[in-house]
Amino acid sequence: MSKPIERPEMPTFLSQVLVSMDKFRGTATARQLCDSVAKIVARINTTVDVQPMSDGGEGFRESFVGDVVVVDVPGPLGTVVAAPITLGNSPGGTLAFLEVSEVVGRSHLIEPTSAQAIEASSAGVGHLILAAAQLGVSSILIGCGGSATSDGGLGCYQVLRDAGGLPVAVTAATDVIARFSELIRYAGQKGVSPDDLKIIKQRVDEARSLYVVEQGVDVEMLERSGASGGIPGGLAALGAELTSGLDAVVRSVNLEQRIERSSLVITGEGRLDHGSLDGKVTGGIAALLSGDTALLVVCGSIEMVAAQEFRSRYPRANLVSLVDRFDQRTAMTDVFGCVELVVTEELEKYSSWLRTVN
Repeated sequence: MSKPIERPEMPTFLSQVLVSMDKFRGTATARQLCDSVAKIVARINTTVDVQPMSDGGEGFRESFVGDVVVVDVPGPLGTVVAAPITLGNSPGGTLAFLEVSEVVGRSHLIEPTSAQAIEASSAGVGHLILAAAQLGVSSILIGCGGSATSDGGLGCYQVLRDAGGLPVAVTAATDVIARFSELIRYAGQKGVSPDDLKIIKQRVDEARSLYVVEQGVDVEMLERSGASGGIPGGLAALGAELTSGLDAVVRSVNLEQRIERSSLVITGEGRLDHGSLDGKVTGGIAALLSGDTALLVVCGSIEMVAAQEFRSRYPRANLVSLVDRFDQRTAMTDVFGCVELVVTEELEKYSSWLRTVN
């Protein structure tokens, strides 16, 4: 499809626009989408605030700014991968931002056999935490989502246990609230065959028992312990705090205050469905809006029932589906062109509306 048509410069009508997109999984990162939308908003004589978002899964580390250090750690099958660490400032000192998916994520284990999916280890996450601590950080915030592992966090736990435990305070930010035993239902999505799920169940039971015996912690009692193949459970057994990935980003980047300063917020994710209303980025941002702040939600696709519920909760929200506006093939192959055209059209509507009421 053609690129957006150049329009005349629009008048000032928005005090500030906050661009805060989540990823479109498989087609665009949150940072790429934010930059694409910001380019269109920059045509308007207004302030543009950009904040890539994540709920704890892929793209979590990129939600934060700071110096980046890359270290080599084992991937899910032991092959060395280059894992980034972002170093930022906090009131208590240097804070390291890490991401599970960059170490043992599904991008490192594409189309695995069932045996490979079972073998996949979270040990690299433990090594990454130790490497971050060696950089002199005072605490670590790690996004736990998108892993290729289902080992109950045992690999990560063993690395850290053998090193003496957590080297600094660790907070694990998750994209789901699943308890420890619920990690089994995600194992099939990672390549474990139905016949082999019994192996995962046995492993989960054994890991849970080990954590109780060695640390006195029953991780099954902890919400979020079953996220990311159980990695948060293994970390919690050693004393890590578990929290919502979205909440962690919102707090760390002062998003609520930045929303209050904005007259329009532009957000979106790959697919808006029922989960978007329960701890995901789009619903979470909508819940923070107040007053006259307008909301534009641009998604790859939108589930009809979820859209109805979303609009009933947030009547000021304007929802746009790229698949509905264009078609599935175009939305997948030219996501940036589609997003830019939609944002251009919607900004013109806001401008026309303002001229009408004034």
